Amino acid sequence: MNHWSILRVRNLFFPLLIVVAILGCFSLSVSADEVGDPKVETEAKAIEGLLISPCCWRQPVSVHFSPASDEVRAEVRQMLASGMTRAEILDKFVAEYGERILAKPPAEGFGAFAYVLPVIFLVLGAAVALLVIQKLRPRAAVAADPGKARTVDSKYAKQLEEEMWG
Repeated sequence: MNHWSILRVRNLFFPLLIVVAILGCFSLSVSADEVGDPKVETEAKAIEGLLISPCCWRQPVSVHFSPASDEVRAEVRQMLASGMTRAEILDKFVAEYGERILAKPPAEGFGAFAYVLPVIFLVLGAAVALLVIQKLRPRAAVAADPGKARTVDSKYAKQLEEEMWG
């Protein structure tokens, strides 16, 4: 191969590589979410937001990326396609993993504390803040003789005036 044929291959190779990369990006942007029924996908995403990922128990399935979350997503879509309702799907996951799988604990039994305690702490915090503000508020001086209070003030005012201005 001569020098010109190598340059011609290079000149064709790089534009071809760029076209393949661009097409690859477009093919990646078309996900399985866009292929399915929009109503099923909307419901599936809503349910995914109500479930915690069972691999680390830290994030909802909707934002967590792991094989366990992918399995839950696929299982949710499969259940929706088979005609199960949101409540039935959540009940199935609770039966399998326990209430820990739910992003929002039920408002009954011990789970009710998750809804009641913030309100209690807010009210108690406001009460403590009011008490602290009242304790730190300067008290109004009650003078027995208003004239005497003025003379004391004027005495200190003269001393202050002399010390400051000489």
